[in-house]
Formats: sequence, structure tokens, C-alpha cells
Amino acid sequence: MAIEYSVYSDLGEADLERRLNDAARSANGVWEIWSASDDLGPFHEEIMEEYGVRKGFKTRVCCRHSKDHTVQAREAMLAFFESLPGRKLLLNGDVFFAFHPA
Repeated sequence: MAIEYSVYSDLGEADLERRLNDAARSANGVWEIWSASDDLGPFHEEIMEEYGVRKGFKTRVCCRHSKDHTVQAREAMLAFFESLPGRKLLLNGDVFFAFHPA
């Protein structure tokens, strides 16, 4: 079974991708798939309102790991999330996990 995290940010795609790749290397192989994108979809702002976020984000990170590595992968994801500057949102699947307004 795979577990997915999404991080939404106001960083530019190139900066976010660089930070994500550094975090993935630090995760020592517990993340199976990771990517950064500025394509958030047509309903992005409507979905964000469901989480109480009034303004949409610029970029999104997707990260997936095996259930066998849950603890290590979660720790790596939280460290990555906390390292990001500015406004950010973390979801575990479709479930709200953390939000920092700035």
C-alpha cells in the first residue's frame, strides 16, 4: 500500500523542485516517487477553501512512499515541510495535516 503526501507552497517551481530533490536524497530512499509542479488544476482554489485557505498556492509537491517506511518517510516529509519558507499546506492523501499561513 502506498501513502501519499502533498505540500502546497508559494515558492516558484524551480526553487521548490531543488529543495524537494535535496530532501529526497536526505530521505535515503524511503520516498518512492516525488515531483514538483506549478499545474494545480482548475479547481485548486475551490479545494483550498475546503481547508480554510482563502488564496490558492503557486506550486505543489507530490510524494509517495510504501507503508513499510511510514515512520521514516513521515519524518523526512515533516522535515521538508518545516524547511520551506512562507505559506504552506501539508496533506496526507486528502486529509489536512498542517498549515502555516506565513
